[in-house]
Amino acid sequence: MTGAAGRRRAGVVGTLVAVAVLVGSPAGAADGEPPPLPATAGSCVGPSPVTVRETPWALRLLAPQSSWPLTRGAGVVVAVVDSGVSAAAPALAGAVRAGADVTGGRADSDCVGRGTALAGIVAARPTAGGGPGGIAPDAEILPVRITDANRRISPARLATGIRLATTAGADVILVATGVTTATPELADAVRAAVDRDVLVVAAVTDRGGDGGGDPPVGYPAGFPTVLAVNAVGADGTAGPVAADAGTDLAAPGAGLGIAPRGSGHYRVGGAAVAAAYVAGVAALVRAYHPGLSQAEVRARLERTAVPGGGSTREVGGGMLDAYAAVAALAPRQGDPPVPVAAGPVVVPVTPGPSRAARVAGLTVLGAFVVTLLVAAATLTRRGSRRPG
Repeated sequence: MTGAAGRRRAGVVGTLVAVAVLVGSPAGAADGEPPPLPATAGSCVGPSPVTVRETPWALRLLAPQSSWPLTRGAGVVVAVVDSGVSAAAPALAGAVRAGADVTGGRADSDCVGRGTALAGIVAARPTAGGGPGGIAPDAEILPVRITDANRRISPARLATGIRLATTAGADVILVATGVTTATPELADAVRAAVDRDVLVVAAVTDRGGDGGGDPPVGYPAGFPTVLAVNAVGADGTAGPVAADAGTDLAAPGAGLGIAPRGSGHYRVGGAAVAAAYVAGVAALVRAYHPGLSQAEVRARLERTAVPGGGSTREVGGGMLDAYAAVAALAPRQGDPPVPVAAGPVVVPVTPGPSRAARVAGLTVLGAFVVTLLVAAATLTRRGSRRPG
């Protein structure tokens, strides 16, 4: 089915699925609190002893399942430019390409565990007893390792990593961490990606500045052609970011990270996690709207975001709305900007029914009323035909 009728029907299907998933299905139970992702240098991250089966608040808020009847991200390649991604993680089985290390070789292993955790947020496949899936569970992951033996990065490594992701055919590039120096080499790498119609999604710098102040502007997020993402907590508080960092979008800053091996999970957080959620939704949009350019995808993500107000700290941009980004009839790049109310973003601690769920409820109620009216009319006609 094509045209407006097809879009309406697809939208109804999506909202009904959202009701079934968010309202009618139990969340499940966790086997304890997962530990934070270890950051100890000198040893590789191993399996987590805890497998979480309940849906975390970020996924309840974003409700990616409402978009899955329309798209699950198939055919889209998301590059994760970080510490590599473990192809041995069960939740990413068959989803991870060989990738590339900036010093040569493959990147489908991950000693640090950070790249694997972020890749799982983007594209983890739902597995039996293995916990929640990712935002775009049919997308493909292209790992690019930019960390050195001491888990550090440099502007040169980051620039090389972005170029490798671009030439390898990425549709979306996720840059989880940045640098504080906007070198010409890094700017050229971003420009080359954008020229190749690649959407670059980057976390704003989420490290504390000297003396407890705001951190400096991070790059590549500080470049205007990059979609800069900041984190928002369950209480609506935004992560630390420079006042002139130019944040474009906000997303939940906490999540479950799959371990490099085994089915367990680690707790992860910060702007990197928020950027991973955005990259996952970008994959859904690029799969469902293959004719859109990277600039139009970016505009769609920003213009369908939910404006807010009333949190304890302001954050640039609106809150990511996964279903609207995929399904809404959003304006394209070049159209007049959509007015967005000024103010910070509000995220409820316990998210209520999503917009998709509310629409689905109204749809079901309307159908029920129509059924009653038809039944009443039928009975009336039958009664009028009986002999007096």
